[in-house]
Amino acid sequence: MELRHLRYFAAVAQYLNYSEASRRLHVAQPAISQTILDLEDELSVRLLLRTKRMVQLTAAGAAFLREAHEILRRANEAQRLAQRAARGEVGVLGIGFFGTAAAPILPGLVQGFRRRFPDVELHLYEMNPDQQLAAFDDGRLDLAFSRPLPADRRSEFEEELVYNRPPGHCIARSTSTR
Repeated sequence: MELRHLRYFAAVAQYLNYSEASRRLHVAQPAISQTILDLEDELSVRLLLRTKRMVQLTAAGAAFLREAHEILRRANEAQRLAQRAARGEVGVLGIGFFGTAAAPILPGLVQGFRRRFPDVELHLYEMNPDQQLAAFDDGRLDLAFSRPLPADRRSEFEEELVYNRPPGHCIARSTSTR
C-alpha cells in the first residue's frame, strides 16, 4: 500500500465522484479507478459502492477513511519535520566552549538562538580545546568556541574568537558565518 493509494481513495471519498477527484488530483480518472481497485484487492474489502450514477462509502470504507486521513496527516507532518531538520530548525546541537574564550558572547548567542530555534535542543559542554577536538571526532559536538586551533580544524568567526566544527558538518557548507 502506498500513500498514493490513500490520497486517491481519500479524494474519491471526499467528493464521492471519480471525475471530480481526478480533476482535483490532476490524475487521469482510469488511474484513480485502477488504484482504488488495487487497494480494495490488497485489503480484501470493498471500500466504495459504485454505480453509473453514484459513489458511496461502505462501512469498511468509512472506517478505512478515518485511518487514511490520519496516515496522510502523519506523512505530511513527517515531511515537514524532515524539512525543518534539514534546515536546522529542529534536533539537537552540541556546543563546546572554552570558558574564558566564550564567556563574553556565549550567553547572548544562546539566548538569541533559543528564541529563533525553540525546537532545537542545545547541549552545552565546557571543554578545553583538546577535549573539543576529541568530542568532534566522537560526534558529540557540532560547534565549539575556543582559542585558535590548528588551521585544518578551524574556521574564523571573529578576529579573536573562532568557531570549530567537525570536517564535513553541515555548518561547514554554509557560505556565511555571521
